[in-house]
Order: sequence, then structure tokens, then C-alpha cells
Amino acid sequence: MQRCQEMQLPTGTLIKVVHLSQQRYLPNTRLVPDHNDKGYGIIEDADGREVYFSHEVVEHRFSFDDLRKGQQLEYSLENSPYLRAASVKVAQAVPAKIIRPAA
Repeated sequence: MQRCQEMQLPTGTLIKVVHLSQQRYLPNTRLVPDHNDKGYGIIEDADGREVYFSHEVVEHRFSFDDLRKGQQLEYSLENSPYLRAASVKVAQAVPAKIIRPAA
């Protein structure tokens, strides 16, 4: 019987978050200044490449508004000609190993 190994998602650092509700007003546009979870972000992967994601692909209890620059994110890529994330979630922190002095 084969065991299914959990697939490790790539991780990267959030380097840019753009909230459309916080953009400055431009005449003749339909953007309404409001707190509304809409926008996009860019993740830098381990190779230094930039991965784009839309507010619509953020998963779990964190909303797009909860994301902060510098956070570690896990993502999966869409099958597209450029680097675009199909899903994004905040990476789980690795528990610290406690080292105790010898008695």
C-alpha cells in the first residue's frame, strides 16, 4: 500500500500589496473609495521571480486586507504564459526547536 505524500507548495515573500480602495481618485473612473478587499499582490519566489496574484485567490481565514508586506505565503501556479498564482495562503510558521542545557 502506497502512502500519499503531502505535496509541498512553493513559498515566497510578499513584496507588494495594492488595495484598489486606497488608490488616489482619478476622474471618470468607477473606483469607489471604500474598505473592500479588492486588489492584487506580488510574491517573490526563491529564485527572485515575481508571481502575480489577484485578491480573489487568497484562501482561508486571512482575507486580502490582512496580508502584509514581508509575510511568507504559500501558492500554487496557474497554467498560464506568465507567473500567476491560482491560490495563495499564509505559510504556516515552523515551530521553534527548544534546546535545553544539559543538566
